[in-house]
Amino acid sequence: MSAPACVPAWGHTWVDLPVLRLPMPDAELIPCAARCFQIPIVITAPEDPVQRAVYRWFLGHHGAFLVWKFLSDSLDRLIREPDSQLVRLAALGYDAYSVMLAYSGSCSREVYEDVIRPMMVTFDPAFSGRWARDYEPLPGLLRRARAALGPAAAAPLSSASKANLVAHKEVMRRLVPGGPSLLRESGRTSVPTTEAERARFDEFFLVSRECVCVSRYQAHRTAILSAIGHDLAKHPLSPEYGETLRTFATRL
Repeated sequence: MSAPACVPAWGHTWVDLPVLRLPMPDAELIPCAARCFQIPIVITAPEDPVQRAVYRWFLGHHGAFLVWKFLSDSLDRLIREPDSQLVRLAALGYDAYSVMLAYSGSCSREVYEDVIRPMMVTFDPAFSGRWARDYEPLPGLLRRARAALGPAAAAPLSSASKANLVAHKEVMRRLVPGGPSLLRESGRTSVPTTEAERARFDEFFLVSRECVCVSRYQAHRTAILSAIGHDLAKHPLSPEYGETLRTFATRL
């Protein structure tokens, strides 16, 4: 038995993934008895190339949600406890986020234009990654962490975060070459993000905000990272991605 799957009421292509249950960014996971969550979380990649591209778009974003939480916790701790080991850990988080960007955006430009982008337009014509509530605090936390560390000590973190920006731009360049984002096309770029838009971003990516115990969270995190790793082993993108994910998983 797998965790419940979400069939979106608004009718985009159905994605056979379990709902990702997360607390709000400023809320903590609930302590629980060891391994209290026992329901297997099953995630299986489809064989059809187009369906797999859509699956990767959603599963890769689920991975990004998890990495954003990891980075938020790591950077916050780093600000309070400047330490070289924590610097390497946070840098690894940015490397893992770069993998999620490459994985979720690994479809062809044609599939993105014909399938994925229309799904977002149908959901909301201004749909934007700017609405990701878990990512919002990260730029500020990164600046504070780098200031607390100083340039030399923060070098690994600075390098990884800059490489992550390059990875993001590369996906955008490949999928939307020279084209405006949906948010820019809508003319809403100067309007502050609303709570309703943050909720819409969660809804589109099959994320439910609720009280979540540590065991359930860890079980789903393991399932997501394992599914991405298995998919990359079967349909590789770049040799170092699998190694980055394996290292990231062992450091959690």
